Amino acid sequence: MRINKLVQLVSQSIRRNRRDFLLSSIGIVVGISTLLFFTALGSGIKQVVLERIFVVRQLEVVKKTFDVAGMRTEGLFGGKSLDDKTVERFAGVDGVAEVYPKMKLTFPASLRGGKSILGRDMVAELIADGIPPRLVDEELPGKLEFRDWGQELSCSEAADCPGGHSCSAGVCEPKACSGENDPVCGGKSYCHEASGQCQMPIPVIASPKMLEIYNGSFQTAMGGARGVLSKLPKLSEDALVGFRFDGVFGKSFIGSAARGKRVTYRMEFVGFSDKAIDLGATIPIGYVQRLNQRFGNQDDNGEYHSIVVETESNEVVPRVAKRIEEMGFALSDEYEDAQRAGLLIMLLTLVFNFISLIILTISAVNIMHTFLMVILERRQELGLMRALGATKGDIRKLVISEATVLGIFGGLAGLVLGGLVIKLIDYLFATQVGEFPFKPESLFVVEAWMMLGAVGVAVVFCWLGSLIPAFQASHVDPARTLSGH
Repeated sequence: MRINKLVQLVSQSIRRNRRDFLLSSIGIVVGISTLLFFTALGSGIKQVVLERIFVVRQLEVVKKTFDVAGMRTEGLFGGKSLDDKTVERFAGVDGVAEVYPKMKLTFPASLRGGKSILGRDMVAELIADGIPPRLVDEELPGKLEFRDWGQELSCSEAADCPGGHSCSAGVCEPKACSGENDPVCGGKSYCHEASGQCQMPIPVIASPKMLEIYNGSFQTAMGGARGVLSKLPKLSEDALVGFRFDGVFGKSFIGSAARGKRVTYRMEFVGFSDKAIDLGATIPIGYVQRLNQRFGNQDDNGEYHSIVVETESNEVVPRVAKRIEEMGFALSDEYEDAQRAGLLIMLLTLVFNFISLIILTISAVNIMHTFLMVILERRQELGLMRALGATKGDIRKLVISEATVLGIFGGLAGLVLGGLVIKLIDYLFATQVGEFPFKPESLFVVEAWMMLGAVGVAVVFCWLGSLIPAFQASHVDPARTLSGH
């Protein structure tokens, strides 16, 4: 049977039996819309949990801990060191995209400032760590560079140096200054009173989680407080970039450093990055190393506190994690939390998708019943077609083609219905649900493969429902049918 003739016969059949086909497609429409809804919902939740709350691609490696008399002790039996050689070893592991060490401040420190944003200066404990500046260069375009201004900077002319510095013997040297507003300190630099020299502020980045927690919980909770705290504003990334405050190193609420005299340095916020510490400030690791040498424990050998390994994709995470553990290191608890969260999301998505498939299976049974009834009504027509030369294969093609059209129609209608439900849920979520940490703009992530797959599933289930009717239709006896038996 030629294609054009097949198309004509399918069109005629659907027009004559449109009510039966329309009713039988309702189940397909509902099943496909449900399948799209739950698949997109699972993908949206997974994106929030595994890319914003738990960054599953980032494995934080720490020293192994041992349980001794109920106490967890790190490196009691000479655990492997987290040093530059270890960083190189991790970089050579198959599936690893990036490796960067992290080092924490090991002495008391505090922050002072915030009047320009909060209406008054605040004092808070400073929890900070350091990472290599190169890791966030691409994340902070057009903003103050996240770099170690405290190290020796090479130059060939004055333009190579930051404000308040001059080029001398190929090195950027800070200029002498005499006060806070001394014009000799140009650009971003300021006059450091203790040293009497121009200095660049220490660049600071923070995790997006901190902004989410502030806007979603802290700012809302403080609305019921007295005084200036009740009027805390919501903050945005753009509003915070360029914000300056003072870091007091060597002294805080909880005490003073065991050695060294406290010193104050200007700090400037330059942006957000998922490579920053979850709760606290992240600065270039060179500052942390020098400050720890000045104020920290004398027995500190300068090892890193952890090493973050970023994998090429989520799929290789288990293999990389296993390899790291085989090398004698441990992973932070966050990795296990991410694994549990990912497994839970996957199981819930599978359960809901299974429900959708049950709906589609019931729809396939209904489609089979509809086609059997249609074939019963069309026995004489099918017998006449056989008598005029149509083969059994032609009859089967006709029935399956009708099922294909039904599947495409049901699949597309299901996509429209599912899309409308998704839009409605997102609207209600945005307008009726209050702010909370990590609240996404949308609960769903709809991708092209989901839509194509949904239509494909609809067609497949329609095929399944039409197989038995197609087989019966092809075995209609033209002689008995035309004779009225």
